[in-house]
Amino acid sequence: MVRITLSLVVAFLLTGCAASDMAENAVIPPNTVTVAQVVADGPHFYWYTFRPNQPITLSERVFTLNQGQYQANYRWRSGKLFELYQQGQQRVDGSLVPFQLQLRFDSDGFAVYQRYQQGLNIVPLTNVDIDKLRRQAKVLAAKVEQLSYHQQSWVQGHWQQQRFIPCQQQQAVEVIAQSNAEKLSGQGYMAVSGQLSEQQLKVDDILLQRPQQQCLVAPNLLKK
Repeated sequence: MVRITLSLVVAFLLTGCAASDMAENAVIPPNTVTVAQVVADGPHFYWYTFRPNQPITLSERVFTLNQGQYQANYRWRSGKLFELYQQGQQRVDGSLVPFQLQLRFDSDGFAVYQRYQQGLNIVPLTNVDIDKLRRQAKVLAAKVEQLSYHQQSWVQGHWQQQRFIPCQQQQAVEVIAQSNAEKLSGQGYMAVSGQLSEQQLKVDDILLQRPQQQCLVAPNLLKK
């Protein structure tokens, strides 16, 4: 009888601690960040909402020289991947083709819906493919969270007549260029890594520069 009582007490305490941790995390307000990085294939832009070690939503836009461009949305529920949607271009047999990829999971982590289209072809996904996509989403969320801690922030706007006008305001700011950004020139859209204050932009590097490009916004591919 004593052993049973002690077991019940321990189980109760463990359950209480777990419930306390969940409740504590639930009252922590979500944090939303926008970060970017340049990797070998081009710039990646992220919009990420999360609590500590618990992703909620992640949006990305990727521009590459050889693999085209794509955008994606990811959504988690209670820390588990619930849905993802990728759309854009990918290289197949040497040519860029449009693609769409959708996955939805149940509360146990099983894929209950899938659709992967390359050009006009519907391609079935194997369990190995699905597990790989789920792992990639988890790794991506962790990477973006780390980027936010390292303040990999970015600013976008338009470079006109040697003036930079940020997207979030209609007034030109003074630009202070660091080493790799000293080649600031041209006209049109520009995304840079750096820090923006009211009247001044400190530029560390150029992420994306195009003669014609609207200000980037987070993709919205998933249904509410």
